[in-house]
Amino acid sequence: MQFPQCRFRRGSERTVAWIEARGAKVGAKVELTTLDDGGPWLVEAVQSAPLAAEALKDMQDINRNAFASLKRRRTPRNTD
Repeated sequence: MQFPQCRFRRGSERTVAWIEARGAKVGAKVELTTLDDGGPWLVEAVQSAPLAAEALKDMQDINRNAFASLKRRRTPRNTD
């Protein structure tokens, strides 16, 4: 499966994300559930070099590892 990078607009908001190719069409309205529940985003542009699913996962892992503190699981402190 291929994931092209797309540019999105919703009102005055703008963002960029990789989505499944089936939704990557200029003018399409898509839900980006990882951002929020504010309604659909309009696809403004689709880039021509999509990523394969495995490459996208690797890139996401690299980005998460760059911010290790976000990945750390928080454990409750012992208050005894």
